[in-house]
Amino acid sequence: MNCLSQIVKYLLYLLNIVFVAAGILLIVVGSIMLDGMGTFNSFSDTFNARTIPICVIVVGCIIFVVAFFGCCGTIRENPCCTTIYAVCMFILFALQLALSIWLFVESSSFADRISEVVNKAWLENDYANGYPMDALQLSFNCCGRNSYKDYVGNVPASCCGYTDRAKSCSAAIYESRPGCYQKFNDFWTTNADIISWSSLFISLFELGIFIFACCLASAMRKR
Repeated sequence: MNCLSQIVKYLLYLLNIVFVAAGILLIVVGSIMLDGMGTFNSFSDTFNARTIPICVIVVGCIIFVVAFFGCCGTIRENPCCTTIYAVCMFILFALQLALSIWLFVESSSFADRISEVVNKAWLENDYANGYPMDALQLSFNCCGRNSYKDYVGNVPASCCGYTDRAKSCSAAIYESRPGCYQKFNDFWTTNADIISWSSLFISLFELGIFIFACCLASAMRKR
């Protein structure tokens, strides 16, 4: 290959390294979201609430694997592998760009729908369902659906961060904690913005990698 092709080759290699890091970033963001949600396995909407962070982790893993093998294929200078890699990049670019646009357009309504998880947890907050509000209150350091005043009588120990329901909760603690509806809504709104912008920037990287991969594959065939 000529000098320009060599430049494209190593530039594509560097872009793939950045892309590997981007895949790791998505995995970390999704993992942080899952960790921040805590565990409420007894609640019927657990899977619905975890769908987005799980999808983010899966996409991050796919990006990481594709970019990693792209680095290897670029160095080996195989035109067939490079072409297949370019096609994969274009598919990822199209899907991720569509995801970014959808998140930007639907972010407000999506946050509202996700926050309905709190309403359902409140309505199903009994022994038979495993007290799903306890999991939300422990995970987000909140109390009640809108505030601690939602509880008539004793405030549960989870409003003070206790997993043992037999413990008494001090008013000095639960009165300072916000309602779970607002806390959960803020959590999803903030993380949706992070995911939207991260996805957009990564899709631009994918477009650049696709263009360079096409140029490099063309140069390999001419050689």
